[in-house]
Amino acid sequence: MRLISWFRRSSSAGGVWRRSVVVAWVLVVVGAGVGVTVVDQVARPVAAAAVAQVAVPPMGWASWNTFAAQINYNVIKAQADALVSSGMRDAGYQYVNIDEGWWQGTRDAAGNITVDAAEWPGGMKAIADYIHSKGLKAGIYTDAGRNGCGYYYPTGRPAAPNSGSEGHYDQDFLQFSQWGFDFVKVDWCGGSAEGLNPRSAYQAISAAVDRASAQTGRPLVLSVCNWGVQSPWDWAPAISTMWRTSGDIIYWGENASLDRVLANFDSAQHPGAQSVGHYNDPDMLIVGMNGFSAAQNRTHMGLWAISGAPLLAGNNLASMSAETRSILTNREVIAVDQDALGRQGVKVAEDQSGRQVYSKVLSGTNRRAVVLLNRTTSAASITARWSDLGLSGPAAVRNLWTGTDAGTFTGGYTVTVPAREAVLITVTSTGATPSVTPSQTPTQTPTQTPTTPATTAIRGVGSNRCVDVNGVSQSNGAQVQIWDCNGQANQQWTSTSASELRVYGNKCLDVNGGGTADGSSVIIWDCNGQNNQKWRFNSDGSLTAVGANKCLDVPNSGTANGTKLQIWTCNGQANQRWTRV
Repeated sequence: MRLISWFRRSSSAGGVWRRSVVVAWVLVVVGAGVGVTVVDQVARPVAAAAVAQVAVPPMGWASWNTFAAQINYNVIKAQADALVSSGMRDAGYQYVNIDEGWWQGTRDAAGNITVDAAEWPGGMKAIADYIHSKGLKAGIYTDAGRNGCGYYYPTGRPAAPNSGSEGHYDQDFLQFSQWGFDFVKVDWCGGSAEGLNPRSAYQAISAAVDRASAQTGRPLVLSVCNWGVQSPWDWAPAISTMWRTSGDIIYWGENASLDRVLANFDSAQHPGAQSVGHYNDPDMLIVGMNGFSAAQNRTHMGLWAISGAPLLAGNNLASMSAETRSILTNREVIAVDQDALGRQGVKVAEDQSGRQVYSKVLSGTNRRAVVLLNRTTSAASITARWSDLGLSGPAAVRNLWTGTDAGTFTGGYTVTVPAREAVLITVTSTGATPSVTPSQTPTQTPTQTPTTPATTAIRGVGSNRCVDVNGVSQSNGAQVQIWDCNGQANQQWTSTSASELRVYGNKCLDVNGGGTADGSSVIIWDCNGQNNQKWRFNSDGSLTAVGANKCLDVPNSGTANGTKLQIWTCNGQANQRWTRV
């Protein structure tokens, strides 16, 4: 939490946790009679742990960004009151999370945590009870190591040794649950300093949470906060509700920084890990904090919404402006974040560097949320093409920040986006989703109604296994293989009008190095429009690499999981034939 240096995202190419967890189809029904179509469903890993399962990303407020370690009963009480009086509770914010600083590492003779009664009259149970009395949920904080962040990075209080939970996992999480807390954030300052293994440490913590919940009957939302170390997106979905993917979004005493917001947003791009009840966490919101304009607040909020990220406000709720309150409580923006499918939006286009389009599949039929993000220093026109969104035909566009309907458009929608800002829209199409079609401009309409969904798995006729990215990796150069079909994001391929086959929204099926020789390997790479990323489905079921004019091939007619794909001279055999399912 208190790190000053940045951690770089490490590759997840070798991650294999998903192979051992149970995969199930999830169908979520929202409200009265609003269903999710089968086309928009993806098979997801179900957590093995019994930590609290939440249907949507957690929303609430956390103390650190504004107050750091300078917290007590009255500070938290005032923020809980403001969460209600501001209308934020009614907009969906429900957690009041007490971050680092509540505890100075003291324990009684039995090893139970003790707190300063002058700062916390009635102890931690009393503040949890007060939060609950407001119709809210209570969150608390600890560290995976022996010493918490307050020891290594004292901020607002003297260094506090022994304020971590290592050696007391069962005891502490049981005590949190008995006090009445509903959420626990577990930081990594002590774990990092001691050289603990993140995966094994958090697995032990999750097991302790399970045991505490079984004893008290009160489930705890577990927030893994190890800043992206050891690629938690590869293993944390099986044991927790949310996991931090990067360093802190703001440090004590700093002004808000859009560069930091963008860096945290980028670090959280792991759509294959996210599903209902399991969320990539780019850190708390800094909407309404010093240094941000209203436009920057909206950009920040829109990026978190398109990501389906937890929405934990960090500003001072008791003194926020009406403008900040309106941004945090915009119901249409919140609905994008809280959509029942639990998807993470992905980048689907970047026609010019820094001019990006992100799309999030929403529940219902042919609905997308779209962010048009301009990272450049000049205003720019950015186009969302329906083909990139997996849509076709006329589509209605609505601007969520202005709350106005822009109209109905065919082929795409272009808007001028100010420098270093974003526009957030929803797109709802009345047309069918397209299959691979000839290249078309944003103003063109497909000449026929396609019969194949844009996003599908691709199953080998000979192997009966699916085209799969090894280890759920999103790294350039990750190998493509065959694996048991399971519907996960690393097996979902989107056909675009540019003849690409995209996975995760922004990576393309690619012939390595533009190779044309038999046996050239097939990988994923950032989509770039080159011929070695163009593919053609043929009437016999073969899939031709356009640049090489050779077919996607399973070597030696292999059928084993993990067999790496290549291109080979087309021969019509079963190991070169594929079906979209």
